Amino acid sequence: MSRQRIVKYPPKRGQIPRSKIKRAVKEVLEARGVQIEPKRDTYKYHLKQGDKIIRSGRTNNLQRREKELQRDYGPDVYVHQVGRRTTREEAREWQKKQKRRTS
Repeated sequence: MSRQRIVKYPPKRGQIPRSKIKRAVKEVLEARGVQIEPKRDTYKYHLKQGDKIIRSGRTNNLQRREKELQRDYGPDVYVHQVGRRTTREEAREWQKKQKRRTS
């Protein structure tokens, strides 16, 4: 005799990965024609030493990024936030423009 697998529905809490839930919700909303606004969770920044801009970048956590950069560049540098939080794509485009200006 073969054993049948019994699937309980709905699954217990925590058994479905959050990413699958988000993907399913997104698919349902898109099928209904609902516009989904991307998350604005990315910061744009300039790394400064005094008034001089050393580099530009993007991050989702300014304090953590500042500590990382201070380890590399020294304690006298600081991160200056540029504008408001934005989407990852917009921040990526901004960073590309910054590189073109300095090149």
